[in-house]
Amino acid sequence: MIAFFPEIYPDELLYSQIARYHSRSGYARYTYTSSDIYNNEKLVHPSIEFVNRYTADAMEWISKDKPWEEVTAEHTMYPAYIRFLPKQRRVDAVNGILTCEGNWKNLMCLPLQKEKRYIRYCPICAKEDRKIYGETYWHRDHQIPRINVCPKHRCYLENSIIENSSKTSPGLYDAEGYVPQESEPCICQNERKLAFTEYVINVFHHPIDLCNTLSIGKFLHSHLSKGYLNESGLVRNISKLYKDYLAFYGNEIPTMPQSYMQKIFNGYIYDNYFVLQLAYFEDVTVQEITNLSDTVPLFGIDSLYKELSDKYNIDFCIVKEIGDTALKHSYNQNRVAKKSGVREALYNELDEKYLSQVKDIVEEIVNKQGRPEKLSLSKVTKALNLPQKQINKLPKCKAYIEQYIETQPQFWARQVEWAYKEMQNNDNPINLTRIMKLTNMRLKDIRCCSSYIKNEKVKLIIDELLFCKVY
Repeated sequence: MIAFFPEIYPDELLYSQIARYHSRSGYARYTYTSSDIYNNEKLVHPSIEFVNRYTADAMEWISKDKPWEEVTAEHTMYPAYIRFLPKQRRVDAVNGILTCEGNWKNLMCLPLQKEKRYIRYCPICAKEDRKIYGETYWHRDHQIPRINVCPKHRCYLENSIIENSSKTSPGLYDAEGYVPQESEPCICQNERKLAFTEYVINVFHHPIDLCNTLSIGKFLHSHLSKGYLNESGLVRNISKLYKDYLAFYGNEIPTMPQSYMQKIFNGYIYDNYFVLQLAYFEDVTVQEITNLSDTVPLFGIDSLYKELSDKYNIDFCIVKEIGDTALKHSYNQNRVAKKSGVREALYNELDEKYLSQVKDIVEEIVNKQGRPEKLSLSKVTKALNLPQKQINKLPKCKAYIEQYIETQPQFWARQVEWAYKEMQNNDNPINLTRIMKLTNMRLKDIRCCSSYIKNEKVKLIIDELLFCKVY
């Protein structure tokens, strides 16, 4: 039973509020707080940026001062990841967040995490927090991906020691205990970086429009100046645009590759940071980017989709999805593969060259002494030091490997036979517990593979053991 709960501060992460509850609760271990807050039988890993499933008691305290919808919109990071998604995906992601159910993370446009991310803080903000509230807390603005300055105080953000990752040990870490009392701020001198960061944060704080159907790529295309378009206005001079974009942001601001830019315009990527970079470069205001106008002219096939949508009173997104799927299917059906004679000859030569090596590698893996090893295409290509996809261009090598690839139950059966021999050689009793320990298999895995065991004696013994386990 939760007896008290701290009020949430402006722009505070929900995780931060719960962490402050943990630090004040007097609990010696995180597990006690977890049972108070999280609605799960197992030990929950608290989400720093998003939400978990909460107990009814915790939900009542969290939404005591404002509705749950406002709590998620104003105190989690989801607005930084879904604003520019297609309409239905955007709606599904928000519904998933609000219900704390489903794979809503898979719907979001989360950045690839090549480097470790940590909870960040502004040293001057922390000092002001302590003066006003008597403690500091984790601010949402400071956690926006790729943002590393505080435009309010014109200083760089600092990394705490708290890693923002689901792979770390579960725990709740309040800012007051992990942000230094005194930290010398490093001032940012790049005016464009400061102005763009302020732009991103202003957009982040605006409500998300869940009804707009306009693709962000088409919106950005409609705001390109004529110097980047051909006479018809349909084709972009992406090389010139990208060159000017790089010059505009310089070396201190993270920029995207040219292919990424093209995919944003074509509606394949919805990365919040890079979309806003293009919008800011095109001089799009915060009001315009957060309230996409429905009056943007449609061109090409989209204009036909709009006519059909209006004519039959069907949602534009549905018409577009059906039309694009039909066109893609038709294109793939009628597509003629382009083959280069020189390149085909090269792959044929490589196919013959690697075939003998492939046979040796397959023989070594399949007939390996000791614990069985499962054969796969990737394992062979790795042994050959080839790119993984290249095996698809070597038909003889691929066909030879696939002859020996087993299903999972077939591989398990070989493991069981090996485990049986191991126990025999070591004069150990034959039982299922020892087999599971040696093979790292579960009882249901042994049941699944028993029919694939080739050694009749081993199969008979395993079947008897399984029968005894049931009765």
